[in-house]
Amino acid sequence: MRMNNPTKTITTAVLLLLAAFWQAPAQRLSDRYFGISEQDFVDTIKIKMWDGAIIVPVEIEGETKNLMFDTGAGTGFWIGEKEPWMKPMGDSITTRDAQNRTKKTALMMIPSLKMGHLTIKNYPVVVDDGLENYTCGIIDGAFGFDLVSKGISFKFDTRDSLLIMTSRKGFFAKEEKGHAKVPYKVYGNVPFLWTKIPFARPRMLFDMGAVGGWFGLPQDLLDLWAKDNPDIKRQLDSMTVNVDTTVMTYAGLFGASYDTVIGGELCFPEIEIGDIVLKEVWVSTATHNRAVGSALLEHVSLIIDAPKKSFYFLPHDGNPEITVANRGRGLKLVPAEEGDPNGALKALVRKGTEAYKLGIRTGDYLISVDGVPISDMCTYILLVRQGATKRWVFRSPEGETKEVER
Repeated sequence: MRMNNPTKTITTAVLLLLAAFWQAPAQRLSDRYFGISEQDFVDTIKIKMWDGAIIVPVEIEGETKNLMFDTGAGTGFWIGEKEPWMKPMGDSITTRDAQNRTKKTALMMIPSLKMGHLTIKNYPVVVDDGLENYTCGIIDGAFGFDLVSKGISFKFDTRDSLLIMTSRKGFFAKEEKGHAKVPYKVYGNVPFLWTKIPFARPRMLFDMGAVGGWFGLPQDLLDLWAKDNPDIKRQLDSMTVNVDTTVMTYAGLFGASYDTVIGGELCFPEIEIGDIVLKEVWVSTATHNRAVGSALLEHVSLIIDAPKKSFYFLPHDGNPEITVANRGRGLKLVPAEEGDPNGALKALVRKGTEAYKLGIRTGDYLISVDGVPISDMCTYILLVRQGATKRWVFRSPEGETKEVER
């Protein structure tokens, strides 16, 4: 069966939520050991972008490694196995990832890493291999928000792919002028900011490790707001497309989660973050977390002013209004059972969505994208990252081939 849709692309993703909330001992160890080489500095570094996420090249033991800047993590993490040059930092700690899963993990130390001209000594990282199948060599690990707690301010110039960092108070004052100051409060070692949605002002985690994400609110929180407030319930009902049982497809520090949850899609006409106004924002409520993700940084640059404990969002085109229009196509991909002879990735499809109307069904296998066979999740992720999304071939468990063209 051949299906053509020349105007829209089928969007599929396992959203990476790399945030992790560390127990207090991790932060105390970080404060005790972690230090920087300079006390009065300004430096500029070329960075890479991944769906709004910031990737910073660093040098460790003479090799270049790529670390994401993850404000949703209280301290750093390393993806993969313990490296020979790492040193242990006391006992293991209990770590909770973005999917609320806990695990005893070893806290290790990177004795020395260079970021531009700055040398960071004894940087703490939690080591785990759960994300290897989803980061696909794009990143080796991440910095956490603890860099900001050391008093370093950052400007992420996402238009020109530059990172400017400094220890000097007031260094970004001229650029901050004319933009709203968005204060943040630190809870669990990560920053939360106030936002405004049509019926509430929720405090949200600002999570630069939520790769490609815009805005997430859990369904149980919305239900709580609506329970005793008829006006909020009325507004939610008017904005909600559907609420049903679905599978949550997010990857946290310890790997992907495929929990069955009650969740839906709703469209907020506006969301305000400081003086930034996001319009037509589609929100999935199949999540455990309330967070603003990295997709915002594809449209704005960001200053994190450490002394002021504030964010400043600088629109690329000077216009604070951003039309998001991010409604998905109702298709997600998850790994098939190991050894499944039919394929490596299987579809999850919501009824009534574009993907469903095109004939794709839950349980169909993704066979190829643009003629490239899909043998694992990384093959797919890297193809999509390169923009290869013109022709998709699926096959049902009964053997029916389905082609979808852009």
